[in-house]
Amino acid sequence: MRLLRIKKLSIPRHPFFAKILRSISRFSESGKRIRIVAEQTPIQHILEPPTIASLLAVIVGLVPQIKDFVFGYDAPLSFITDSLEIMGGAMVPSVMLILGGMLAEGPKSDDSKLGFRTTIGIIVARLMVLPLLGIGIVGLADKLNFLVHGDQMYRFVLLLQYTTPSAVLLGAIASLRGYAVGESSALLFWQHLFALFSLSLYIVIYFKLLLYV
Repeated sequence: MRLLRIKKLSIPRHPFFAKILRSISRFSESGKRIRIVAEQTPIQHILEPPTIASLLAVIVGLVPQIKDFVFGYDAPLSFITDSLEIMGGAMVPSVMLILGGMLAEGPKSDDSKLGFRTTIGIIVARLMVLPLLGIGIVGLADKLNFLVHGDQMYRFVLLLQYTTPSAVLLGAIASLRGYAVGESSALLFWQHLFALFSLSLYIVIYFKLLLYV
């Protein structure tokens, strides 16, 4: 019995088991942190109007009966979709106004606390690294026959979405929240400036790739 007890006590001291115990403790600590953040996050911050609208759109699109009730020329709720379509026509000019207001803050806002290395890292990751990942993702989807066969414009649009700067809604959400407004303005400014070069480069690369696909 004493030998068994000695063996049981000596097992955790092995380097392999010590690493396992450390990894388990780190995982439990990270789990506790995630739980604390989840408990401190109000549910109304998660169920925002865009999130609710996206969930409703998925439900309407998946259920044919609801879809026929909302969309279509003779649909009972077609007046709602017509009204939303008219309102959606003003989205692009409104987004341009928001973008102009964000870029008017300039490259270095007084409220921005981002460092030079952080800004460069975000720009490189968004404009240079992410398009490379997009090429791999679209190529893999094409190999698995998930894409429309023979539609090169469809593939080009899928690739192009990985090359554009961050969404303008990033600045709009920051303005509504009143949090990191200067940082988002500075990031949008530099991303749109460097996107002139990265977007031109990757468009040429995409055309070359699509010619050989």
